[in-house]
Amino acid sequence: MIIKADETMSVAVLTANSANINYPVTNILHSSRTRVFKTVALTTTATIVFDCLTAVTCNSIDIDNHNISSGVTALKWQGNATDEWGAPSVDEDLTYSSGIINKDFTGGSYRYWRLHIEDAANTDTFIKLGRVFGANSLTTSVIGGNISDSYQTDTVKTRTNAGVTYGDLRDNYQLISVNWNKITTATEKPLLKTMFDQVSISTPFFVTFDDSNISLNTVYVTIDGNGLHFVYYPDARYCKASISFIEEK
Repeated sequence: MIIKADETMSVAVLTANSANINYPVTNILHSSRTRVFKTVALTTTATIVFDCLTAVTCNSIDIDNHNISSGVTALKWQGNATDEWGAPSVDEDLTYSSGIINKDFTGGSYRYWRLHIEDAANTDTFIKLGRVFGANSLTTSVIGGNISDSYQTDTVKTRTNAGVTYGDLRDNYQLISVNWNKITTATEKPLLKTMFDQVSISTPFFVTFDDSNISLNTVYVTIDGNGLHFVYYPDARYCKASISFIEEK
């Protein structure tokens, strides 16, 4: 499982080649994926440079709530020490998805990062991007079968004395619970604790479930409940850990 809690692009100064005045490029760093960036009409090439002011590590990129088409001809995430893009040090081709576009890669530490899109086939005639999330990710131990996935609701259900049910319809959401049966107290526990300190329970981030037997893919989440839990073995070198993630809309 790959946890992307450390959003290293969050304080970057952004420059876009084109932006609709009502949908500024800064929206891609807003925690709500429904706040979107758009290029102006008839512009299906988008180039966004992230100036992080100092070198930052990035080894994962997630793009959510976008209108990129399946006919996109260039979809790149790049990193470089200078704002020059002829031969960047990091040059990753991203794979199109109608949902969350995700790539985890070797990465590096650079001041400048860039998202480049060429999508002439886009029938909207503009590029729309919701959340663009560059992070220094944490890859955890294999979770195997120690995971549960449920779909829940905040809908309030009322049943009258006459036996008629009414509902105050509210949000339906996905809840994912993860358990690690054995992690190291010296190494893995501090990494999970650092992850929790970075986001607490209210800051959204992406999680990719990369185990071959789990089909959850990548989800935009916050930590559910009151946090991260550990249970200790008599052998102090190891402990159990558990956490739950709630889907963000």
